Amino acid sequence: MGRPKNIARGGAIKDASLEYWSGIAEAVKKKAVSFGLGPVEIAEPRSSTYEKYAKWVADGMHGEMGYLARDDRMERRKDLSVILPGVQSVLVCGLLYWPGRSAFLEKATSMQGDVSCYAWGTDYHTILGDRLRDLALWMHEEAGGTGKWYVDTGAILERSLAEQSGLGFIGKNTMLINPRYGSGMFLGEILTTLPLPASPPKKMPGCGKCTKCQVACPTDAFDDEYVLDARKCISYLTIELKGEIPVDLRPKMGRKVYGCDICQEVCPWNKFDWDGDMKGTSPLFGKVAKDVRTPDLERLIRMTESEFKEWFAGTAAIRIGRDRLRRNAAVALGNSRDPQAIPVLKDAINDNSELVRSHSRWALDHLLSQLRTTTS
Repeated sequence: MGRPKNIARGGAIKDASLEYWSGIAEAVKKKAVSFGLGPVEIAEPRSSTYEKYAKWVADGMHGEMGYLARDDRMERRKDLSVILPGVQSVLVCGLLYWPGRSAFLEKATSMQGDVSCYAWGTDYHTILGDRLRDLALWMHEEAGGTGKWYVDTGAILERSLAEQSGLGFIGKNTMLINPRYGSGMFLGEILTTLPLPASPPKKMPGCGKCTKCQVACPTDAFDDEYVLDARKCISYLTIELKGEIPVDLRPKMGRKVYGCDICQEVCPWNKFDWDGDMKGTSPLFGKVAKDVRTPDLERLIRMTESEFKEWFAGTAAIRIGRDRLRRNAAVALGNSRDPQAIPVLKDAINDNSELVRSHSRWALDHLLSQLRTTTS
């Protein structure tokens, strides 16, 4: 039987001094850089925000993401030793993806959709997962012990652990914000039985009185500071929600077809452009396909299953399937205010998919209403 894909095993753990394990921790961080990871910090294996998370779930703010509320997963989030017996430390690893301020200067046309920048390139689960695997295997072969690594797939309160490790602070938009790199950073974790000392505490800034993310959110998804109601979030509506998008939220979604960057675009911590050296740290820089970043909405809503698979192969968008993406395209066409969308939507109301048909009917009515208002 082969080794499970996210488990790394070495020999017995050496009974050594704090100085020895501090040296191992520094060696691991240096190795992480050589494997193409961004900043790496170490946290103790316990979350300080579990009770807050449990209340968020109890309030139903997770929407249809039932996996976030499952009893077995709640138990794991509360106690990481359920995932990895004997866990002593957690490596929290970042991978930068924010493309910089100038990447958002070119706006999509009325007949183009808008895809969140994290999905412009190769699926981060693959890239970050491979690098975490390499680091975990090296680390445990060198120092012994056992580890598990995760990229979004484990029941881990990763932003809480990242904040505890000193990788950043939690902003009012609920994103982890690194004072140097901003919030455009994927997070991955390696749970390990190695007694690596936690990174020393760092004094972090914060959001202060800034409320730009709350003000800019079109759907008012931030009911309170530091609290996101996923049921109103455009990323949730376009990605996680499998069925009908609430009618009252559709006009507020603009031409977003996969995810949303608004709360990050307006964040002062992201108002920068990378220098030449930093561009090499992200797997997305220089690999952006324009037809993925700003897809043609007519082509999107008419695409066949084979065209969908070819178009979005290897990207994060592939996981939501063709019809959800076409559903999103229908809403975007309805918000386009472009007469060119009328014949496209008239065709789509006869689509084989009820999900596409229902959203196209709404979109056509909404579009015609907007155009009548404009010309009256």
